[in-house]
Amino acid sequence: MRQRSQTIGTLGRAPARQSKSPPLQPLPSAPEPPPPEDGGVRRWLRGAFLDNLGLKFLSIVLAVTVFLLVNDNKDREITVRVGVLYVLPEDRVLVSERIDDIRVTLRGPWRRLRNFDERELSRISVDLRNAPTGEIAFTSDMIQAPSGLAIAQISPRSMRVAFDKRTEKTVDVAPVVAGSPQHGYVVLEIKAAPAAVRVRGAESLLAALSSVRTREVSLEGRTDGFAAPTVLVPPDGIELLGTDQVQVQVRINEELVTRKMPDVPVTAIGDGIDLTKWTIAPAHVEITLTGALLAVEKSRDMMRPVVKVVPTDRSGRDAEVTIEGLPPGVGVRISPERVKLAPVAAPPKPAPAAPVRAPAPPVPAPAPTP
Repeated sequence: MRQRSQTIGTLGRAPARQSKSPPLQPLPSAPEPPPPEDGGVRRWLRGAFLDNLGLKFLSIVLAVTVFLLVNDNKDREITVRVGVLYVLPEDRVLVSERIDDIRVTLRGPWRRLRNFDERELSRISVDLRNAPTGEIAFTSDMIQAPSGLAIAQISPRSMRVAFDKRTEKTVDVAPVVAGSPQHGYVVLEIKAAPAAVRVRGAESLLAALSSVRTREVSLEGRTDGFAAPTVLVPPDGIELLGTDQVQVQVRINEELVTRKMPDVPVTAIGDGIDLTKWTIAPAHVEITLTGALLAVEKSRDMMRPVVKVVPTDRSGRDAEVTIEGLPPGVGVRISPERVKLAPVAAPPKPAPAAPVRAPAPPVPAPAPTP
């Protein structure tokens, strides 16, 4: 048998391929479980919060809107303050403690309370012209509640009223000053113009009132008198009849003093004289200065007591003590006014010394006889 040619035939047909059986595959074994993933809880939380973020935000907005719509009409309460006005009698004075405002609790829908303005409540007017002494009550009918709101509570609910007779009286004006003038100056007089004013108030208060004080006027550093406008400050419950404007007039002058200076040394002066040859007794005097404080203080450093020695002085004499360097306007008194001026005694001359004689020569002893 001829063997089939291994080359391409005339018809261009390729030689038939030899079929080969596929290799045997091993049987599949049971799948192994996947290893646990790291950070699985973290990825789950991230997905729970960040996946579909738009839908989740929209859900929150819808939930809050529904909550507000459901709770917007629930009744709530707020507390506000309401002022109190009093209509007082003309012949009597309210002497009990006055309540200037009360606390009012309003109840209503939260939507209405949220837009509430305290100015919607007008002040309470309390007519005391015919009220007797005792308690008066604050009631809800005194307050006109705003539309949509109700008054739930008022505090305090009452106040005590007591009256006294209204009288008038003339009292003095008491100027009030603060500070001190400059050193060396003193306040001589303080007065007010007008010196008295008319006041009105409760009879019990006016009985103990003798003057009305002014606002403080400063004297700090002043050296001259002046007049300053100021106002009166009456006590609580006292009414001024007329203007509260007054003038405080202040007189300021130099302070006059008297100063004593004990044991001031006296100095001898003179031209062409040896002052060391003169003595003064007593050597110290007491000086009293009188005048303006600044001038006296200046004099203490500048002055000196002296006695004058003249060439004709040969022996002791009484000399008048005078003051040099004393500024004008300062009075002086010296004690004692005169001192004893005496020359220094010359030291005694030493006695002449006795002449010294030479010693006599010694006498020779007689010779012995044989």
